[in-house]
Amino acid sequence: MILHEVDLGDKFEEIELIPISDVHIGDAHFDEKLIKKDINYIKEKENRFAVLNGDIMNTATTHSVSDTYSNTLTPHGELKYARKLFSPIADKILAVTQGNHERRIMRNDGVDMSEELAFSLGAFYKQEGLILKIKFGDRGNGKPQVYTAYITHGSSGASLPGGKLNKLYKMRNIVVADLYITGHVHEKETLKKDLFIPDLRNKKVVRKTQTFVSVGAYLDYGGYGQIKTYHPGTKGTVKIKMYSKEKNIETIY
Repeated sequence: MILHEVDLGDKFEEIELIPISDVHIGDAHFDEKLIKKDINYIKEKENRFAVLNGDIMNTATTHSVSDTYSNTLTPHGELKYARKLFSPIADKILAVTQGNHERRIMRNDGVDMSEELAFSLGAFYKQEGLILKIKFGDRGNGKPQVYTAYITHGSSGASLPGGKLNKLYKMRNIVVADLYITGHVHEKETLKKDLFIPDLRNKKVVRKTQTFVSVGAYLDYGGYGQIKTYHPGTKGTVKIKMYSKEKNIETIY
């Protein structure tokens, strides 16, 4: 487990974090228009930031579930396309992780395409996931507000909404954070839960609200998902707002 700290300075009273996952560049059903719309949204205002949370590229191989012959790009072509696609917001990408699709190439050929993408964009990279510490603004006492987010691509094999949500919720068993972000299941889901944490230094008990976010994919319905009678996923992402004056996280579909 690794912690990566990002200090955004004191000029923002609020920020938006936009997780991008399961883009599947190269898939025949990739929704290019939707991802470009979200990238433009991030680019429009300086207080909007992104994390790339795996399966950015489809990376179909002859041994994978995805059909390499129906892919519109080779894995190398997907990497080149991804570099160009995300370059306008390269300075706004706070972290990059690997997805199970990129892991195919890693497992078969020893090449980490997610790391190559992160390096070309100048973004922080951690294959398995990370705890992201975000500092910004002023709480009113000259000190910044601080949020922690545990970010990983995810691995749930659940097919029903309850199972997917349970897997997301169980992330709190791994690490204590303000925010949990995952993808993989191609569903937009959010959940809030409270817990009590003993503050031994100040001899009190703190009530902590945790926010759980699963984001959708950038795919139209079809391909092996339809062949295997999977339920259509939810397209796009979830916008996450954080505030500096008071610690509060809002999610917007």
